[in-house]
Amino acid sequence: MKAALLYGPGDLRITNLDKPSPAPEEVVVQVICYSPYGTDLGAYLNQDRRYIKSYPVGIGADFSGVISSVGKKVAGFVAGDRVSALAMAHCGLCRNCLAGRTNLCLDESFLNSPRQVACQEYTTVMARKLARLPDVVTFEDAAMLGGIVDALNAFDMTKPKEGETIAIIGVGAMGWAAIATAKTFGNTVVAVGGTGKRVELAESAGADYVVPLDSYDEDVTKKVLAVVPNGLDCVMETSATNWGVKQSFSIAAVGGRIALTGAPAPLTVTPWQMVHKELAVFGVRAGHHQERALELIAQGRINLKPTITHRMGLTQAPEIFALLTGSDAKNTGRIIVQIGNDLS
Repeated sequence: MKAALLYGPGDLRITNLDKPSPAPEEVVVQVICYSPYGTDLGAYLNQDRRYIKSYPVGIGADFSGVISSVGKKVAGFVAGDRVSALAMAHCGLCRNCLAGRTNLCLDESFLNSPRQVACQEYTTVMARKLARLPDVVTFEDAAMLGGIVDALNAFDMTKPKEGETIAIIGVGAMGWAAIATAKTFGNTVVAVGGTGKRVELAESAGADYVVPLDSYDEDVTKKVLAVVPNGLDCVMETSATNWGVKQSFSIAAVGGRIALTGAPAPLTVTPWQMVHKELAVFGVRAGHHQERALELIAQGRINLKPTITHRMGLTQAPEIFALLTGSDAKNTGRIIVQIGNDLS
């Protein structure tokens, strides 16, 4: 089978591998669609060796496909099922997993498990990570669940009220998904960040107001407060950058709630900034709302197709990642990597 493998930071090559076989609790999925997002770009560049310790290695987390074969201990799934998969591995047995919070699995052996790989024709997946796709959910829809799942987790914690104005910081793949998810709950959304076509894509995702950047790392606090003078009661930061975290703290209202998806160390904010405004800050470690995300798509309440700007093939993966990390990324939306033939 064809697969995209990383041989070093920014060194992605198409190669041939043997088709995998499932372990007892795994399935083999024929990948139909895969869509890169921020975590994949972090793995591709691997700055500070945060993501990958040794090469070569596969890449890709957000995908959909059809089960090709199942392991002997798998129940509830059969060959031919249309599925998506959570990115993070989990044991399924600890108290957090049993409570449904699989993203906070307590089994340490899963903390450093191999990353999911989807930029290839077939991949093995733990059956407990799977969800069956509703008939009306397309493979393209289901290849863009990561950001929706993160946003649902963030909003479970920050609990925005219907009609409340929410700021989404970052207008990349995760940001567009967060914007669309916030709109399903009747919120007014202020999107913060971005240049070029990404600003238009934030509007396509449903943003009511967009505060773009005129230059990299620009402080847009005054521009945001011109839209919402007293600051935002609820902020979700999706860029996982120090710029984004700093903006979150500066635009949050007194008593506001902030959801952070990550950032490099050291941070440029201090505990005093939390104390000064009595902010509640939540860490968002991916999520566990896969079925809920699929249900919202099936109901027509979330549609990320307007954020797609490219559909390309597996053999173009090196070009795709170069595009998403290059100078024209500002004019690039979601890219669907069409790997299998069934695009229903």
